[in-house]
Amino acid sequence: MFISILLVSFFFSKGVASSYDMSLPLEGNSIANDSLQFLVLKELYPITSKLNPLCIKHKVTNTQIVHYPYDVKKKNGKYVKGYWKELWTVDYCGQKVQVPVTFQINKNSTDFEIDDNLILQ
Repeated sequence: MFISILLVSFFFSKGVASSYDMSLPLEGNSIANDSLQFLVLKELYPITSKLNPLCIKHKVTNTQIVHYPYDVKKKNGKYVKGYWKELWTVDYCGQKVQVPVTFQINKNSTDFEIDDNLILQ
């Protein structure tokens, strides 16, 4: 009986009760604008949720630049090419994890990649 209740509670919490802090701008030194930070958060939290499926509270507590923009090109005063790397710290239920995020400037937008294979605990 106890195991059944625990399993029901587990599955209920996974689908309904997650609490992701989407407050912007983020703490730290990220040079990504608010819109880009929001897009990263939407992909980041499901990744950190896999680290401890029982944890339902996640919050980015710090961002730091680990490699300033490089291979940068401007055209008519606008960035059209370049990269930079940041390390985002996520607190999930008292545990902290650092997640590397690489940003790539393109002609019309800035894309990002979260390297979930390099998460540092």
